[in-house]
Amino acid sequence: MSGTAHIYDADIDPTKQEIVARYGAITDYEGSYRLVDFQGDEVGIEVHVGRDVEGRLSQMPVTYRPAEVDPLATLTTMEHSVLGTRWVSNALGDPVAVREFIRTIVTGDDGAEYSNGVTPVLDVRGSGEEKDAEVGEVKLTEFTRQRAVGTVVINGSRRSFKLRMSNLLSPARVNATGYTTSKLRLTGVTAAGTEVIAAEFAWLDQVMK
Repeated sequence: MSGTAHIYDADIDPTKQEIVARYGAITDYEGSYRLVDFQGDEVGIEVHVGRDVEGRLSQMPVTYRPAEVDPLATLTTMEHSVLGTRWVSNALGDPVAVREFIRTIVTGDDGAEYSNGVTPVLDVRGSGEEKDAEVGEVKLTEFTRQRAVGTVVINGSRRSFKLRMSNLLSPARVNATGYTTSKLRLTGVTAAGTEVIAAEFAWLDQVMK
């Protein structure tokens, strides 16, 4: 289990629905799923899910921090009645969030439970089988709203990677001549039982000592 995300009974401004509508083109908000920052518990990692104007199931990964992580990743600030001012960032531009996505995928872990008993909108799980892998520092060399490229320390060695999180949540694709979904991925299951791909991960090199 990827831990428990603490959910506060708080007033926030802007609301999450306002943030995803403004920055993620999600017009019909359905909920979220989360991962936990195991190394510091300072960074909130949340992926919002809903429908866009065309009715397509979409996601928007963000982080919440008490200070700005990278101006290029910043979306907005949020006033939280319990935690104060929080910086809301594109999660693919936040090394802590990227580390936790990698850890969840590579080790085959699942998403976090919510402390308030609410069920995450997607039941997510990584496809990897290295359950005892130690995932450490991430350094990002490039990121967009749907992709992060950089290096990560895993089992004591630094390796380069690419993490992709499409804004659209679609089933896995298998095509002999075209795009095929990566074997290392984060899969989500909706309440209706539909399986979708939340993230894809690939190593870009051999092990570097």
